[in-house]
Amino acid sequence: MASNPPPIDHPGETPPSPSIEPPPQRPPSQPQKPPRYDPPEPITQETRKTREWLPEWFKYLPKLRFNEFDESPAFQLLPEDELNAMLATCTPEATQSILEDLNVLDKEVLRLFRRLDYEAARQQNRYRRSQLMYALLALAATIVGSVMALTLESAPGLTPWLGGIETIIAGLTSFIAALTADEPPQQLWLQNRLKAEHLRREYFRYLMRLEPYDGIEDRFDRETLLAKRAADINRGFFPESPVQPK
Repeated sequence: MASNPPPIDHPGETPPSPSIEPPPQRPPSQPQKPPRYDPPEPITQETRKTREWLPEWFKYLPKLRFNEFDESPAFQLLPEDELNAMLATCTPEATQSILEDLNVLDKEVLRLFRRLDYEAARQQNRYRRSQLMYALLALAATIVGSVMALTLESAPGLTPWLGGIETIIAGLTSFIAALTADEPPQQLWLQNRLKAEHLRREYFRYLMRLEPYDGIEDRFDRETLLAKRAADINRGFFPESPVQPK
């Protein structure tokens, strides 16, 4: 069987180089989105299941009657199940230290937080209630005014009665405005909420030994500093804040 003859090299000629195909281009990879993390809602004294069965828009309507403040210290910023799970992983010495810190925080911070958190929620409810009443009174005034315009010729006898209703609506509006001007609910709501959230931050700062409690080894000095800062916040003076309320 005849074999193929070997290729003959010609002097002065460059042998052809084998063709090299470029590697296939990979499509640009899409950046992966990080998993969504929904932080837990801030813990307040409001019942989490309040109006749970109602439509979403109805949950934010104000309450006609707000509950009285409960002096019971049962409310805690740390859920009991999470606290027990955390203490189960600690040494006996660390557990004892954390329990002592929680006892101090309950006396110096939580007693103030409970009152401010409740007052903020109460003033928020007052503000929403007043705004809803303004809207309803404006709607009523519009309806009565429209009916009055329609009855000027068809039923002029109703005009004085409708005018009286308009006067009553205007009087109610002035009365509500006078009540809210004496104790403005929006301002009181924001002031109390600001104090409560600063106390919440102070609570976890102390518990986690963050600044300014990180460099204080003596427990008495640390508790004294906590009591002073909590009292300042309760008075409306916020430590480390560049702008202080007037």
